Amino acid sequence: MFGKAGFIQSPNDKTLTISSIPNLKETLNLDFTQDKKIGLVGVELHTRRRNRMNGRIKHIGSEEFSISVEQSFGNCPQYIQKRHLNGAINTKRNIPSSLGLDSSPSKQTRRLVSQADTFFIASRTKIFSEDERCGIDASHRGGKPGFVKIDGDTLYFPDFSGNRFFNTLGNIKSDGRVGLFFPNFSNGEAVFISGDASIIWDEAISAKVEGAERVISIKIRNSIFIPDYLEMTGELEEMSPSLTNTGTWPNDTGTKQSSGLFTIINKRKESRDITSFYLAPKSINSTLKQYVPGQFLPIGVKQEGTSELINRSYTLSRAPADDSYRISVKREKNGTVSRILHDELHVGDTIQAGQPAGQFTLAENEHSIVFLSGGVGITPMLAMLESLVKKYERDKQVKKVWFIHGTQSPETLAFLNELNTYTTRYSWLNTHIIFSRSLPNNRNMDVKINSGRVNIELLKQILPFDHYDFYLCGSEPFMRQLYSGLTGMGIKPSNIFYEFFGQGSIEESNNEGLETAEETEIHFTKSNIKARWTQEEGSLLEFAEKQGLKPMYSCRVGNCGACSCGVNNGDVTYSNVPSFIADEGKVLLCSATPKRGTTTLSIDL
Repeated sequence: MFGKAGFIQSPNDKTLTISSIPNLKETLNLDFTQDKKIGLVGVELHTRRRNRMNGRIKHIGSEEFSISVEQSFGNCPQYIQKRHLNGAINTKRNIPSSLGLDSSPSKQTRRLVSQADTFFIASRTKIFSEDERCGIDASHRGGKPGFVKIDGDTLYFPDFSGNRFFNTLGNIKSDGRVGLFFPNFSNGEAVFISGDASIIWDEAISAKVEGAERVISIKIRNSIFIPDYLEMTGELEEMSPSLTNTGTWPNDTGTKQSSGLFTIINKRKESRDITSFYLAPKSINSTLKQYVPGQFLPIGVKQEGTSELINRSYTLSRAPADDSYRISVKREKNGTVSRILHDELHVGDTIQAGQPAGQFTLAENEHSIVFLSGGVGITPMLAMLESLVKKYERDKQVKKVWFIHGTQSPETLAFLNELNTYTTRYSWLNTHIIFSRSLPNNRNMDVKINSGRVNIELLKQILPFDHYDFYLCGSEPFMRQLYSGLTGMGIKPSNIFYEFFGQGSIEESNNEGLETAEETEIHFTKSNIKARWTQEEGSLLEFAEKQGLKPMYSCRVGNCGACSCGVNNGDVTYSNVPSFIADEGKVLLCSATPKRGTTTLSIDL
């Protein structure tokens, strides 16, 4: 159901009214009558916000109905593709009162499903009763085109890591009957499917799709293809950043698309925590896939003593070369793959790698460039910079570039030799390294040295007036503050480029989130651990895990409250207000960071 803003209302906290009637209730033979159980999911595509609700049909009018709400809860924005709907209701639709049900999916159905990046699934508990935990659930699913497939009369889709509520999976275990809705937002086509679902726990099958924790199979009972169904259409603006570590079904050869075996031909330590890995095709008949600087490389490694393949993606840290890829990885204390790469794999060992991908690349215009990075976020910036160097050597034309990077200390700074060399050689490059903790003893460098933080105040001091494109890469607080600060100065969002993997979207920062501290002493009282937090560390949950602690958590996005923890002194802030409201004196570790002005923070963990 689509409508202009206001067609859904909440007259009170237990009632939802909708100014429309489901137009396929006769076609699908829906039991759309008063007091029946009903489940809804509402999605605002242009903001990636969604909410799920279920209850009972309270009243049905000629052009509207109302629902008595039993449960309502928000979901994280994971896997929602950002779209802008045109806002005009298509009044010329002609939905026949009778449509043929296909027990075997038609060619049009198979085509739409194979190209879909979004679908919705309805599921139910086996027993309906007065218990509010019994009822119907509607849920959203998203992925890269090709993440759903139909083989014969069975549909398969991967279950990626989500909000950890497991509503759909729990319902499938209870009662396998499901309904699916596949919309084509570009041309208004739609597919409806009903069938019987089951969960495939076979790890070998799950491993066929990157990021899949399990696979759902649905034996199709009925399907309908409708060519002009959607009330609103619109175009894709941005695929979800959460899709980075997800894949699609393999091709007919039975292997992952564009994947192959690569040999580590060199391993070079760049800083205290960052090491570069040079990867060449294992087969002499294989060639490197071309890529654009700024893109990432999916890889797969096996943990020692197991056959399980663990998948991650790392940014390619140099411009394309003929002989090998290069990824530069920070060793995280609790990062499984980063520890395997740093500690267990050596020159001559083999890993799997896929095809480079990603949209964080240089824009084709004449604007001057400002690279803003923090920590290991330097990797895509270095690749882009190297490509500009090659372009200059080729045609002697290049834009002015400001390379501004923040790190803790000289020991954590990677690629200093390259930055010094480029800065010395090319007058169009201005390089600033900002140290937050300690400055180098040797100041005889061609790059400029500053102490403090990469922030808007610094940019105002060092950037001359010009028309810039800004490129951001770093921790979530780092990027949110810079994005908010730049837009607050009047910089158009179209001139700000980033690759963001935090909660929600980078545009959603609220004023409270701008109050994040730069540096805070954290005391985990029950563990008697003290450590210094900086913006590069991320959320308090991520920071606690880096200290070897194992806090409780579930959704990691502020929905469930599982990570709620007591705060003894000090204040925290949230870059986005979480759906779950913590009790007085408690904090959601997964979403919180120390608040500006808080020099010490005591957490009951």
